[in-house]
Amino acid sequence: MDQIRLRVRDAISSNTEGLNQSGIARQVSMTQDALSRSLSGQRNFSAGELAALAKTLKVSLQWLITGDPRADANNSDGPPYVRGSLDRVAETVAFPAGAYREVALTTPAVPVPPTELTPEEAATQVASQLSRASLQPFMQDLPAAIENAFGIGVFVVAEGPAFDARAMVAGEVTYVVVRGTGAWYQANLVLARELGELVGGRQPEIGHRGRRRNQWSREFAYALLLPAETVLSIDWNKQSPRDLAAFLWERGVSAKALAHRLDALGIQRGPALVHADEGTLQLLVWHNPACLSHDRARAYRSPRIPFDLFSAHLKGMREGRVDGTSLAWMLDTPLTEL
Repeated sequence: MDQIRLRVRDAISSNTEGLNQSGIARQVSMTQDALSRSLSGQRNFSAGELAALAKTLKVSLQWLITGDPRADANNSDGPPYVRGSLDRVAETVAFPAGAYREVALTTPAVPVPPTELTPEEAATQVASQLSRASLQPFMQDLPAAIENAFGIGVFVVAEGPAFDARAMVAGEVTYVVVRGTGAWYQANLVLARELGELVGGRQPEIGHRGRRRNQWSREFAYALLLPAETVLSIDWNKQSPRDLAAFLWERGVSAKALAHRLDALGIQRGPALVHADEGTLQLLVWHNPACLSHDRARAYRSPRIPFDLFSAHLKGMREGRVDGTSLAWMLDTPLTEL
């Protein structure tokens, strides 16, 4: 938090609008006393305050929280926090890093296996870890399984720019952010892909990541949720639509993901899958109408934050160390309701 405080000071002194501390405090809905005490180290900035400061001072929230300058080789003019093009997704998923720092929480790093491991081999190792950390098959609650196995956080957020999921490493904090969706079978796959980014040691510096995904991480995700041994053990030509629906539900994947996996393994799809390629939800509901009310189907619909972070912020609110702004953002709830 000391480094964040220094970057806020730097941004204030460098702002081009000529704002003084009093004017800045008004614009970010802080009292002048609160801003002064935060700058002097007597209180911590909330993640929400940092977001407001970034907007007012026209700097990167990502830079305020992590110090990543995101320098653009083609644009070396200006201070580090305004160089280059903004990665709005990185801005959104950097927010939880501030929430961790606000209550002085850290997470372990995800262990990286030997580089010579294939995605299939790495997925087998990780599946074993996830299974040991879960009371049920890990794909039935993949966010909880990842948290239990590796100690990192998994967030589901309902706001910000369009993205599916993003892993984040910021100092001593590692976590994954997934965009809220009702399609839990799709969310499982992108969450597994982001776990692959961490496991493979391929997670790039935040702010520099574009839409292209690492092929290793994609293959890891498919191997984790659809192990080759499991897929090869089934005669897909004999699968009925009901059998297919049961399999998709059990593995927590979409028909499209299964089709991709079969193609990659050189397996013929079979008639049931050919007709269900783009209709996972329709297929599941047709054969299991109760699936929509199941906890698994609601896993990614509502905002989600790690329990330890949630507890730390509640405790901080009771003790007056945090004001609830970050918790309100993470829960997508008005601050007044907290």
